[in-house]
Amino acid sequence: MNIISGIKLVTFDATNTLLKFRMPPWHYYALVAKDYGYTGTETEVKERLIDSYRFMWEKYPNFGKNLIPWDKWWQKVVARTFEGQIPQGKDAEITKILIEQYKTSKLWCVAEGGRQLLNILEKRCINTGIVSNFDPRLHDILRSLGIIKHFKFIVTSYEVGCSKPDKKIFTHAMKRCGLVKPSECLHIGDDVKKDYEAVIRAGWRALVVQSSDTPMAMTEKSPACEHIFPNLLTLAKSIEKSDLKF
Repeated sequence: MNIISGIKLVTFDATNTLLKFRMPPWHYYALVAKDYGYTGTETEVKERLIDSYRFMWEKYPNFGKNLIPWDKWWQKVVARTFEGQIPQGKDAEITKILIEQYKTSKLWCVAEGGRQLLNILEKRCINTGIVSNFDPRLHDILRSLGIIKHFKFIVTSYEVGCSKPDKKIFTHAMKRCGLVKPSECLHIGDDVKKDYEAVIRAGWRALVVQSSDTPMAMTEKSPACEHIFPNLLTLAKSIEKSDLKF
């Protein structure tokens, strides 16, 4: 059957699916930190930022929800990333700058084909939403990019208190749209475990868009090749031609 047949809701993951960074985060982190005395390399920032993010997610999951404020969570990420390499106490100033800048189109853009796909779905009267592991700034980002008007709802993991791959976040999204049949919902994302396997377990349909930033980790339950797309533009054209089937 055609992928759009019977679908009443299409949701998107945000980072590396519908949204792309204009520059790698570690590049901008290094730029900002250099104004505060950082003399290390961008490569060092990349390694320490990724490690700090993973450490914080394990210790304080979901941006610290119910444990610490999300902005303090990011401050701890910044502090660990530049530990011993900037003057003491400057991590708070750097974090404030980064938090504000990462709310805007200065550092984010809509992925290639994203606007076209949203327009196609709107013309077909299909509701669209966001389901993403993100902090509350996602609303500001979508507004800055001029696409917030397309979405019936925005579900961030921090605001609802559960994160992908937890099935509850998808159930919450259905309720926001007033739907009760999972088979009427389709999710598009870049992570096989969080945006495909978890979605299928929730009873939804799912498609994967490959990301050059985060190579796809295939598993035993990996998506069929016809459910994987190189970008949103290719997916938009397939839907427009109505030749995408399950």
